[in-house]
Amino acid sequence: MKTKAAVLYEMERPVPYATSRPLVLDEVELDPPGPGEVLVELASAGLCHSDLSVLNGNRAWPIPLVLGHEASGVVRETGAGVIDLKPGDHVVFSFLPVCGRCPFCITGRGWLCERGVAANRAGTLLSGACRFHHTDGRKLFHHLGVSGFSQFTVAARESLVRIDADIPLEIAVLFGCAVMTGVGAVVNTAKVAPGTSLAVF
Repeated sequence: MKTKAAVLYEMERPVPYATSRPLVLDEVELDPPGPGEVLVELASAGLCHSDLSVLNGNRAWPIPLVLGHEASGVVRETGAGVIDLKPGDHVVFSFLPVCGRCPFCITGRGWLCERGVAANRAGTLLSGACRFHHTDGRKLFHHLGVSGFSQFTVAARESLVRIDADIPLEIAVLFGCAVMTGVGAVVNTAKVAPGTSLAVF
C-alpha cells in the first residue's frame, strides 16, 4: 500500500530545522504485515529528544529512515500468528520490543532484549524485515521498530500494547516514551518508594 511518511535521508543538517528541513514528506510503499506483525493506522505521534538526536547525528542510525518512535493508533490488519490483537483495537507503541526468550527477557530485564536491541540498531523489525520502501524498491529503515511519523506503519506484535478504546489516542501516545522513561527513571534508577519525599528540578 502507499502511505505518506517523514523520511530522513541525511543527518546533521544545520539548525534551525525549519530552514534546513531534514525530514522529507514522501509517498512510500508499505508492505503488508508478515508473521507476528501488525499494520497500524497512526493517530498520534510525539516528537521526542531521541528523534532530535537522530536528526542532529548524535545517535547514528541506518538511513534513509522513517523517523518517530512515540506513537499510538488503530490496528488495521494482523499478520499470521497474531491472535491477541484484531482490526479496530487501539494500541500504543513501545520502542523496546521484547522477544520473551533471550536471557535478558527470561530474567525480567526485557529492556535489554538481545533481539530487540539488535533489531533497533539495524533499523529493522524483530523479524529482520524492513516493510517500508520506495516505489523503485530501495528500502527505508524503521526507527526503533515504530516509524511513527507516517500515516500507516507495520510493527512487530511485541512493539504494541493494546489500550482501552475510550482512552484518547492523543493522550495515550505519551505512554510510548515520555511516561515509560519518566516512570522508569523514578522506579528503577532513583528507586523512589511509596511515602518518599523528593524534589524535581
